[in-house]
Amino acid sequence: MIIHLEDFKKILLDIADSIEENVDYLTELDAEIGDGDHGANMSKGFKRIKQSLIKSETKDIGEMLIISGKVLLNEIGGAMGPLYGGGFVKAGMSLKGKSSLDKNDIYTLFKNMLESVKSLGGAKVGDKTMVDTLEPFVLRYGEVINSMEMKEAFSAALSDAEKGMLTTKDLISRIGRSSRLLERSRGHIDVGAASSYIILESFYSSIV
Repeated sequence: MIIHLEDFKKILLDIADSIEENVDYLTELDAEIGDGDHGANMSKGFKRIKQSLIKSETKDIGEMLIISGKVLLNEIGGAMGPLYGGGFVKAGMSLKGKSSLDKNDIYTLFKNMLESVKSLGGAKVGDKTMVDTLEPFVLRYGEVINSMEMKEAFSAALSDAEKGMLTTKDLISRIGRSSRLLERSRGHIDVGAASSYIILESFYSSIV
């Protein structure tokens, strides 16, 4: 299976729509142990991504991701702007010059995104962050890509990503604003883990 340029553009546009559809959910999650602006910031950032991509005539998938990342760096406040924005830019740099993606390119995309997030944020699995969603996804996908087709591999990895996201409910936050709550941060799904899962789930749903 190959994802061609226009299909990838549609995937990014669909992700923007999925973020918008879940803005209230993300706001509610963030209000529980954060400052409550994650939903609004993500909505603002991905709306701008949608506007930029609709106008863009680039024939380079890597460039699409870089454009998206730069929008997020400029539009999303707090830690999420650099984390998501930097992740998209690094993923884009790793795929520069590509006009289509195979299953190995998908691994390259998310592996680079994860590496950027971990490098910038300093988080690891168990710290109650988006890494708890992204790392299980990348590890599982990397394990199965040689024995499965793209969508099947993505589905298996998405299942691990969901499990990782759900584990954050029982964790104590160790990174970011919510870490100041200590034990009181337990009992709530991390909003970054949730928004990362929404992105992955939307990506999967848009693979044709």
